[in-house]
Amino acid sequence: MTSSDKLESRQPETIVVTSVETLKSAFRQWAGEQARETADREAMLDEAAVRHRLGKSHATLWRWNKSGYLTFHKVGGRNCYRLSDIKRIEGGKADLGNT
Repeated sequence: MTSSDKLESRQPETIVVTSVETLKSAFRQWAGEQARETADREAMLDEAAVRHRLGKSHATLWRWNKSGYLTFHKVGGRNCYRLSDIKRIEGGKADLGNT
């Protein structure tokens, strides 16, 4: 018997008594938090869309990733880029590569 087994056997069972309204309210709050987290997730573009949008080649995107200027994230085995990073580059930041 390990120390965690001893600890678990000493803990009493806990019973929580609550009203249906309290439970509904807690669920609504949790659901709202989940919706906000989902909305906050960053929109991503795949490499083909980024190449088209920026007018750059695969080699340029590869160099930018290597230098840290525009990093990609693997999503389902594909290179995807954050929309906010693409907008940053479109906004006039220094161009580090050629097409």
